[in-house]
Amino acid sequence: MKRNYILLVLISITMAVFTFQSCTKESTIAIPVYGAFTQPTSSAPVVRADGTVLFSGSAVNLSWSSTNKQNEAASWKVYFGTKSNPPLFQSGVTAQTISVPVSDGNTYYWNVEVTDSRMVKTKSETWSFTAVNGTNPDLSIALTCTTDIKSQIGLDLVADKVVDLRFLILDKKDNSQVAVIDDGYADESFSDFGTLPDGDYILAVDLGSTINAGDFNKVVNLSFTLQFDQLGMINKTLDFPKAMNNANPCELYSTNLAIIKKEGAVYTITKNVENITPAILTWIGTDADFPSQITSTATCTDKTMTGVVKGWMLEWWGEVIISGGTFKYTTSGSTITIPLQKYCITKYNGAVQDEYSISGSGTIDNSGAFPIINLKYDLFQGGASIGSIANQYGWPTKYFEAAITTNPAGL
Repeated sequence: MKRNYILLVLISITMAVFTFQSCTKESTIAIPVYGAFTQPTSSAPVVRADGTVLFSGSAVNLSWSSTNKQNEAASWKVYFGTKSNPPLFQSGVTAQTISVPVSDGNTYYWNVEVTDSRMVKTKSETWSFTAVNGTNPDLSIALTCTTDIKSQIGLDLVADKVVDLRFLILDKKDNSQVAVIDDGYADESFSDFGTLPDGDYILAVDLGSTINAGDFNKVVNLSFTLQFDQLGMINKTLDFPKAMNNANPCELYSTNLAIIKKEGAVYTITKNVENITPAILTWIGTDADFPSQITSTATCTDKTMTGVVKGWMLEWWGEVIISGGTFKYTTSGSTITIPLQKYCITKYNGAVQDEYSISGSGTIDNSGAFPIINLKYDLFQGGASIGSIANQYGWPTKYFEAAITTNPAGL
């Protein structure tokens, strides 16, 4: 029994010594710890919210960040191209940055891969961006239209069936037409702004035609939307509710919607609604050798002139106009035609006279700073020519002449 006890004690001591020695030996051995490269993160280029990257020249820098615990020298493979699974662009890249060629408007994909000394590969996710030349002046504009024709006259029609719009690009300094877009629809677009010189431009709209829905007395209101797109720089929408109606479907009536200031590739867009109606022009000059002031107006259906005859009718002929005094005329090129029509009623010594009619022709000269109109006309009363009668009483011709201009200084 005693021998067994002694044996157990010796065995326990031996195991304790062995265990102590084992622990001591194990604690003196340094176990190497290896770490693969961290997952790369992209730091350049900076991608905008719309997925674009602005660049100048012909290249973009790709940069990424990744480390490992051993600070090993890395040899990266860079994959880059226009395919979603990009091909190898360059291997043996030691810096975590590289310049790659790009072209305006193309979408590019790229990723990077590294293998450490223990042959552990680390590959990034695939990034993408659309390259946009920051100096590219291209700007496209889309005009769309809606109407309230259903609520107004009960017809449920799309805008194309209601109006044919013309989209106008005007030079702000003189309102001259830079471009007129008329594809025969309510919606129009313009994509050539990049070709225009720097300056201020007005975006306007007018009507080429409108619906013929029979006899109705309500006009149809037109609402517009302008969408501006410049890749990587502008994505803007302007709305113009009930900005115009279809009461006057011709070029004389238009609506200015916005102003664009173009400075290279930079555009400043300002909403600026103005309804443009035909001006009432004042003409100054002489009519049958008497000082005269005449006004002219125009609508979609006709042109009118008021005040012809008035001066000499009172001062020389001795009659005062009590009604009328406006005639309609037409133009073709530089030629003016006054068709025979009723013109005015006068009083002579308090007595109402028979109605006068008028007819004649003329020319308009727009070559100078101000237009000049020359008219030759005659009045008729009861079938008799007033020009012929006046000629019998010493008037030099059998007709009357007017020379007038919009120049405030006169002729």
